[in-house]
Amino acid sequence: MLADLHIHTVYSDGIYTPEQILDMAEHVGIKALAITDHDNTNAHARTRKYLAEKGYDIKFIPGVEIDTFFGSRDYNVHVLGFYFNADNQLLQEKLAWTGAGRVRRISNIIKKIQDRGYDLTVEDVKKEAKLSMSIGRPHIARVMVRKGYFPSINEVFDTLIGEGKPCYCKQEKLTPQEAVEVIHQAGGIASFAHPSEVGSKKAVDAILAHAKFDAIEVWHPSAQKTHETGLWLKKAKELQLMTSGGSDFHGDPRRYPSELGIFEVKYADVADIINYK
Repeated sequence: MLADLHIHTVYSDGIYTPEQILDMAEHVGIKALAITDHDNTNAHARTRKYLAEKGYDIKFIPGVEIDTFFGSRDYNVHVLGFYFNADNQLLQEKLAWTGAGRVRRISNIIKKIQDRGYDLTVEDVKKEAKLSMSIGRPHIARVMVRKGYFPSINEVFDTLIGEGKPCYCKQEKLTPQEAVEVIHQAGGIASFAHPSEVGSKKAVDAILAHAKFDAIEVWHPSAQKTHETGLWLKKAKELQLMTSGGSDFHGDPRRYPSELGIFEVKYADVADIINYK
């Protein structure tokens, strides 16, 4: 039996609607899933409505992924929240603040890209983002690929907009502990998302000491790629954290996993989170 506690929709930088995600999950046998769009909860109502209409035997876990910065080196740390009250005022205020920072950042990145001679406008990127409440660099990358400037999204990041590249711009963000506190006061639980993407085991240890996480994302494509799944499972046991796992599915055919269900997470491995409420 499968689960997936890390999925994105058109409401952030994913390609598929909540309805399409649920249809795919039903087809591949996923029995529990979390919609974890970046810095917004707008997909939740549609997800619940469609589940009720279709009668799928899938447990829906309300989620979110909050982008944060940690330390003097500005490590990019993502915090997953589950089972919070999405109507909580402070939570929505913080998500709105983060979202506004995203818009300012994207405008600055586009200006840098334009200065390098590329034909790219804010309207191009907004059109690509469609319903998204969390406009981001992947939307820029998709436009650049569609216009024929680059062969792949990864090429855009590696050449222009990845961290340390010429068109990269920093975004104002919460700290991991601030994000965890917001999730907790909204009644939810917080998980350290894809620790392998931090790029430093010392930094991961410092982050775990800094923020009072309830869980850590053990099963994730980045951990599979770096052969660190066992490391994070050991860390979860040492710190008595719940274990989470998800595909980080966006639906982009050029980004692994290209289809829901290809990256498998066993239901039993993340059952503590699934059964939290």
